[in-house]
Amino acid sequence: MSLITVSNLSHNFGDNDIFKKISFSIEKNSKVGLVGKNGSGKTTLFNIISKKIIPHQGNVQIAKNTKILYLTQDPDLNENQTLYECILESRPNYIVLSSKLEVAEKELATHHSEENLKKYSEIQEQFEQIEGYHFRTEIKLVLTNLKFPESVWNQKISKFSGGEKTRIQLAKFLLQSFDLILLDEPTNHLDIEMIFWLENYLSRLDKPYVIISHDRIFLDKTVTKIVEIKNYSLFHYSGNYSFYQEESTKRALLQEKEFKKQQKKIKQVEDQIKRYRIWGKARDSEVMYKRAKELEKRLDKMENVEKPRSEKSIKLKIQKNKRSGNDVYTLENISFGFPGKVLAEKVNLRIGYKDKIALLGRNGCGKTTFLRLLNEEIKPIFGISKKGASLDIGYYDQLHLILDDSKTVMETIWQLVPSAPKGYVFSYLAKFGFTGDEVEKKVSVLSGGEKSRLYLAKLIHEKPNFLILDEPTNHLDINMIANLEIALTNFDGTIIFVSHDRYFIDKVATKKWYFHVKNIIESELSLEELFAKKETKIKKNIHYKKKKDRKINPFFLKQILSEIEENQNLLKIKTEELLSTEGEFYDNSIYSDEKKVKSLTEKVNNIKDETDKIKTVLNDLEEKYLEFLEK
Repeated sequence: MSLITVSNLSHNFGDNDIFKKISFSIEKNSKVGLVGKNGSGKTTLFNIISKKIIPHQGNVQIAKNTKILYLTQDPDLNENQTLYECILESRPNYIVLSSKLEVAEKELATHHSEENLKKYSEIQEQFEQIEGYHFRTEIKLVLTNLKFPESVWNQKISKFSGGEKTRIQLAKFLLQSFDLILLDEPTNHLDIEMIFWLENYLSRLDKPYVIISHDRIFLDKTVTKIVEIKNYSLFHYSGNYSFYQEESTKRALLQEKEFKKQQKKIKQVEDQIKRYRIWGKARDSEVMYKRAKELEKRLDKMENVEKPRSEKSIKLKIQKNKRSGNDVYTLENISFGFPGKVLAEKVNLRIGYKDKIALLGRNGCGKTTFLRLLNEEIKPIFGISKKGASLDIGYYDQLHLILDDSKTVMETIWQLVPSAPKGYVFSYLAKFGFTGDEVEKKVSVLSGGEKSRLYLAKLIHEKPNFLILDEPTNHLDINMIANLEIALTNFDGTIIFVSHDRYFIDKVATKKWYFHVKNIIESELSLEELFAKKETKIKKNIHYKKKKDRKINPFFLKQILSEIEENQNLLKIKTEELLSTEGEFYDNSIYSDEKKVKSLTEKVNNIKDETDKIKTVLNDLEEKYLEFLEK
């Protein structure tokens, strides 16, 4: 039985259709990614399913007693509660039963009667049924992985930032009991480490969910079906995002082939009808007219193949007014941060012409502060910051978009090129998703996402030669991100950027700078090696130990598990050692000592060799463990 069944659903806002007569269902095992361009109706569909919007036409049937949770991009939290009070609210039955259990314990301690013992046992059984004893552990797991240590659990919600509130809402939702969860851009405000964790959490979840996300790798790892909203209709693909990309291309080509084939056949039939009519008139033959009418009826009954609506190929090109020098930025022994809090120290780095650098690190480590330092908004606490010659900086700050609210979208760009024709401005804005009447909107009425796109359009049009970008992909749809990736890759200038979009990072970055132990170092490690908390395959198969028909020596298994854990810890130590050793290369003073440089190089190579050996041993141990379980 389906949890949700949607039949012939249609909705519009004024004269703008969102979707027409769409039908679909969500099953108990559904793990769905909902994709489509910005404005295609993804969030509207979520609002209809969660009964926040009543559709103009069609039916939405929800199975009896189905609890649906909707994680929006706008947190709805009680500002006067503490974090822990807020999280406890996710399980009201836990609060009630834990209170009853506490009272029953006191009564039993005061008067150890059979009646009190029976009462205590009954409440305890109910508490166990809702997994009450595990709930506090679950709270700690979720909050810790979303970067809320126990030291902030008693802090009021009002004291947290907007991004932190979004993460609190995510934690609260994940800890609730539900039958279906709708997640609208759940990776926004999460750093890469948190995204890895959320991926693992969702992939192990035995409940259905639907995700709206522009994070392609996240969709690949978490969903088994893609539903695309396109041209007011829904298109279903059984597979993850990568499969959808391949399959949608194949479908478009097949549809185009079928359309051309049918058009050719229609042309042939229409030509035959003309000939029959000409012959009928020339010969005064009723038979010829009759045949012509028969063919016309056949054409009317033919089910037409819809003409493929080809997506307009938008080529976004980022140009620069002039070339910068080879040395874009040189940082010598830099320390930076705030009064009483140093974020990084003894930083020695160089940004060269045409470098494309991804700045990586956990939330709160100082990435945005470092970008502001490069943009000369703040000064270093200590050290020398040398800005290169002929540098035109374009700074994209997602939190502080400087736009004139009194102007329209059109005027915002036209003022940069007042002599340009109107058609040029229309064409340029279309590349950033502004078409039709949207260009006449006042900046003051734009959504946060629209302002982000407009600011990016304005920034790129100013033709800087050094781009400093802080989360440029937030609020962009996947097609727009893909266009931006190509443009940045082909950009004949220098870029440093912060992003949590792993696909975007891999596509654009030629270097990775990583915040590590109050320093910034260049690293060749993959994002997974830097951020993912490895969970070995054996943990997913641990239930084998509970099967009584398996004759396995528990001591031997325990020994292998111990060796695996030992090698995991050793791998973590060696990874940290490698990062610290590589960081020593950013101290310019070592280059005056040739022996020290050689010694450091040898040390790095040795650590890499040791790391590879540990990985091999770890892999062999895991395989050995699984083989024993399968015997």
